[in-house]
Amino acid sequence: MILQMKKPHFLFLTAILLLASLLTSCAGGTGIASSWPGLTVDTEGETVYLAFQAHVYAINLTNGTEKWRFPAKADNKITFYASPVLTEDNQLIAGGYDRLLYSLNPNNGQQNWAFQGSGDHYITAPLVAGENIFAPSADNFLYTLNLAGSLRWKFRAEHALWSTPVMDEKYIYLPSMDHHLYALETDTGNLVWKSEDLGGALVGNPTFDPQGILYIGTFGSEMIALNASSGKVLWRTPTAGWVWSGPALEGETLYFGDLEGKFYALNAKDGTIRWQVQPDASENRAIAGKPLILGDTIYFASKAGILYAVDPVNGSPRWNKTVGGEIYANMVAAGDILLIAPVKADAILFAVDLNGNPKWSYTPAKEK
Repeated sequence: MILQMKKPHFLFLTAILLLASLLTSCAGGTGIASSWPGLTVDTEGETVYLAFQAHVYAINLTNGTEKWRFPAKADNKITFYASPVLTEDNQLIAGGYDRLLYSLNPNNGQQNWAFQGSGDHYITAPLVAGENIFAPSADNFLYTLNLAGSLRWKFRAEHALWSTPVMDEKYIYLPSMDHHLYALETDTGNLVWKSEDLGGALVGNPTFDPQGILYIGTFGSEMIALNASSGKVLWRTPTAGWVWSGPALEGETLYFGDLEGKFYALNAKDGTIRWQVQPDASENRAIAGKPLILGDTIYFASKAGILYAVDPVNGSPRWNKTVGGEIYANMVAAGDILLIAPVKADAILFAVDLNGNPKWSYTPAKEK
């Protein structure tokens, strides 16, 4: 299969597999492995939480200064990749590559508890809903915990879970690397339906339309819409490359990019392409992160470290700015600023205004 991959796909997956290998081996080694960052923002608390490599960082949203880091000193057995998530009772939940799911105090970074039930890494962020924490793991299991960290139930898929599920009032919808999307009862984890083989691994978060439709991209180079009640496929639209991220839904239009560097606007009702653009044809053209829709502008970023702003009506460019490094992670908006966490850049977090102009950047101080 690898020999038949397009070059950007091969390079991208090679990087991911190398990442997984490094992170797996670091548990018994002496170095800290690399990963790409995960972001969560608390606008009321004026704090950005950044999970990256050896630490979870709390950073002042106003000026980019560090508030705390966990652990206080780097431990070569602990590496973070997935975005941390805040709970209603003031916990910060972060999954680690050491197979632990941590609960931290978001005010000072002190550990509350750690769930030790996973048999493999946490690649993606948990879903927190009410008094439940739904934590997908690379060991094929979805673990559902209460807010004290006790296991309520678990569900096993046929392959690793690299995607955060979504839910509605009835079910939780879980994508898997096994090419299937699962609908589960929220209270019990009982299987309601399992989709047909969707033709490729599912690693991006699904997007739920309140009208009862789920949208998800695949490594089969498609964007697919499914009926949330039955799991029946409603339409499939081919893409030029693998779809890593989940789509953004605005009105009746889906926006997303693929690993060939193309960016799409689809009619959400039938999957027809309204427009598509390819802003970059270089080797680093892949678009991995989910776009942001703010006002009358769509923002997305590429592996080449470039931030793009385009018109949602026709995809015409507004501007583009070079942030630097390589951008894989989802951007986060906080009021009138965008937060971008690249790798291989001069800083690990950049704040820019809605015109792409820099406001501040954060580089961790070296440990003594």
